[in-house]
Amino acid sequence: MKKLQFKNHREVNAGNYKKLSKTHLDQMAISATLGFGEEYTTAEHFLEQSGDGDINDGAVELWDIVDTSAPEKVIYECWVYLADTANVFFAGTTNDTLAAMCQWSFDDHTSDGSNEELCAALQEAFDDKE
Repeated sequence: MKKLQFKNHREVNAGNYKKLSKTHLDQMAISATLGFGEEYTTAEHFLEQSGDGDINDGAVELWDIVDTSAPEKVIYECWVYLADTANVFFAGTTNDTLAAMCQWSFDDHTSDGSNEELCAALQEAFDDKE
């Protein structure tokens, strides 16, 4: 597995989320469903759930993840919320990698364990992030 690095940290909140791309807004809605266990359909739902029901209290982080040997090319995009939870998407898409963090630990959500190496690389990169 490549050595990964978290870069380009952005805080996303009620004041700035509407400036994001449609793909990022869709990733937020998907993250709400993945993270909170109900069917959510909007970026607003993600911020509301991350803010204990109030969108104005919600704040999440968006990180780019790159291979350290090619740091100019974003491979994954990671949404971190509630400080210890995250969802990872293939960059520029709404395709979930099935590697997610819960309680500070990246876990493989595939049925066959095929993401174990990716999860280990994400964990190392997350622990080393700036």
